[in-house]
Parts: sequence; C-alpha cells; structure tokens
Amino acid sequence: MIQNTVNRAGEKVLGIIGIVFNILAMALIGFAMVSYSTMPEMRQFMEEEMLADPTITNPEDVQLMLDMMSSGFNVVGWVTIALLALSTILAIVALINLRKKGKASIAGVFFIIAGLFAGLLSLTSILFYIAAIMCFVRKPRIESNQNLRGDDFKYQEDQLHRKEDSLRNDDTKIRNDDDTPYRPL
Repeated sequence: MIQNTVNRAGEKVLGIIGIVFNILAMALIGFAMVSYSTMPEMRQFMEEEMLADPTITNPEDVQLMLDMMSSGFNVVGWVTIALLALSTILAIVALINLRKKGKASIAGVFFIIAGLFAGLLSLTSILFYIAAIMCFVRKPRIESNQNLRGDDFKYQEDQLHRKEDSLRNDDTKIRNDDDTPYRPL
C-alpha cells in the first residue's frame, strides 16, 4: 500500500501564530508587573481612593490591602507567565511532531494540552484547538498497488466495456459506409 502525505502547512501556521501570541502575552504581563511595582503614583492613587472610602477607617487596613493586592498581582502574573511558557513549549513540541511522518495525532494531543495551558477560551487556545482538530481530521489517502478498489474496479470495468462497445459500433458503421471489408492492421 502506498500512503500519500498530507500537507500540514495550515496546522504549522496556526501553531506558529499561537506561539507568537503566547510570547506577546508573556511580554505584556511581564511589562504590567514591572510597571505596577515601579510606579509609586499608581499605588499612591489607589491608597488615596481607599482612604476616601467612608467604610475604611483605619489607614493600616489600607496599607495591608495594598500589600496583599501587590503580592497577589505578582503571584498571579508569575503563574500566568509560567503557564504560557509551558503552553509555548508544548506547541513547539507539537510542531516538531508535525514534521515527522505519521505523528500528526500526537501533535494534535500536544496542541490540545497547549491550548488548555494557554487558557480555556483565549484566542491562542482557540488557534491551538483548530490546529489539533486539523491534525486529527486530515488523514493521508491510502492507495493500493493496483490503484483499484472494489467499486472503482467495477466502475473502470464498465467504462472499458462501454469503450469496446463504442469501438464495435464505429467498426460496423465503417463497414456499412464502405462496401469494402474492414481489415485491421
């Protein structure tokens, strides 16, 4: 049996675009974390807004809440960056598996896992999910050595009989048109 290869350019392009989006998201999150920690004006603005709230009476509570928000923002930022980095690595592994013949389904699994780590319904994860579906659905055609299957063989046999019949009809027309006997070469 001869197995044709499938052009996996669509899956590769979607994977590369997803990787670029992951890298951009990591850079933006890193930039946001750095700018939040280095901008005292923002912290001061938030502190003034909290002190203006009549429900908060103790300034120490404001300081405690700001410290918790700052540390929570850093933790969430680093966890998100780590998940996006893991997603990027898995997508790269999927792209490497796409280059190997017969490894498209494994690449699809890696794309799905990369999509989960990129966020359940983010743009990047949707691109990875589409690439995974394409990996699972698009299969190479398998052709036999004779290039004939059951129905195809019957169809080609019918075509051959029709062709022979049409040649016989042409021969009888020639014989009827000419009174000379037909002599094959």
